[in-house]
Amino acid sequence: MAPRRRMTQNAGLPTGLNQIKKRGVKRWRYRYPSGKDVYLPVETTRHDAVEAASLFNAKYRNPTISLIERADRYNKPLEYWLPKILRRVREEEQMSSDTQKTFEADCERLTLLFGKTYTKAITLRHVNEYLEKYCTGKSNNVYNRKISFLQKVFTYLIDESAMDLNFADQKKKKRKEGKRRKRLTAEAFKLIHEAASVYLKVAMELSMQTTHAVLEISRIQYKDCVWLDKPVVEEGMMVFGYLRIHRQKTEEKEASRVEIPITKELKRVIERSRDRLLSPYIVHRRGRYPKRVGEGCDHPTQVASKYISREFSKLRDQLGLFSELSKIERPSFHEIRALSARAYKDGGYDPQARMAHSDAKSTKVYTENHKLWTRVPPGEIAI
Repeated sequence: MAPRRRMTQNAGLPTGLNQIKKRGVKRWRYRYPSGKDVYLPVETTRHDAVEAASLFNAKYRNPTISLIERADRYNKPLEYWLPKILRRVREEEQMSSDTQKTFEADCERLTLLFGKTYTKAITLRHVNEYLEKYCTGKSNNVYNRKISFLQKVFTYLIDESAMDLNFADQKKKKRKEGKRRKRLTAEAFKLIHEAASVYLKVAMELSMQTTHAVLEISRIQYKDCVWLDKPVVEEGMMVFGYLRIHRQKTEEKEASRVEIPITKELKRVIERSRDRLLSPYIVHRRGRYPKRVGEGCDHPTQVASKYISREFSKLRDQLGLFSELSKIERPSFHEIRALSARAYKDGGYDPQARMAHSDAKSTKVYTENHKLWTRVPPGEIAI
């Protein structure tokens, strides 16, 4: 028996979509494969009704999709697999919180671009499209990191039998770029330091004395200071205690936990930070919303590393420093670390151990509470 011809007004409409009169009003009706009828809102236009019906049919009425999924139960859309990959990465890899967030953001971008694509249909073309979409105008280092991200995801997909080949492995990485940022000078440091708020002054001074980066500086607490009952003299310098810092970037290496002697200058910085605002953190401030805990923080008074970096750059630009350079070339808070290392080296100190570098020559390594700490020689920089 031949199917009934559609009315002229419904000719050319997607399967399941019709326009009928209901209570004297023309309405768009969609009939599901199950036979259930759904009436679209009265104001729905023909264009919107056709688009909605077409999208639904492409997903639920396409016989090719059912055939593909029956033929290979592992060959599913990327959006099906990525949540599983994310879960495995969290469980199996010891990523830092920032690295984890970046990975999750990259997965969201991948889902937006190719979420509907079946994993065994992914080729080198998809890799190129992803890189073109998200790396155009970016540095070679960013470009290479995105290739590494795709390699990781595809490796997990292969492990799940959802892919056969890792096409990201076939992509050539670009040559690693040298650092584009200009070095921070001692003169520029002093100008920014003089104009800075107290919390930013403290952060800058801590970074200068310890050689550590903004992430570690933002996390130093008063309890990380182990004070001696009586000061001792080490290598000709008065030492009042030790500041313990766990560097996140090298957290799996022995050198990641360092004990820095608290000399007169570092003691002055710690004392300078104390004020009427009760806080467990040495770098602290009262925020606009006193009870709100910032992103990446665990206390309302803690200052997020991103905020410290942003305020440093903002003040640098307000002072007109390095205005002849593009913003990406102007020195950021991170360059204090390099400035400090140069100052220590010029003063005859080896900055490597203090910076928590794994190849450094340290004076003392010992274990406390099953954690390995590296005690470095005393040293200080006059600011």
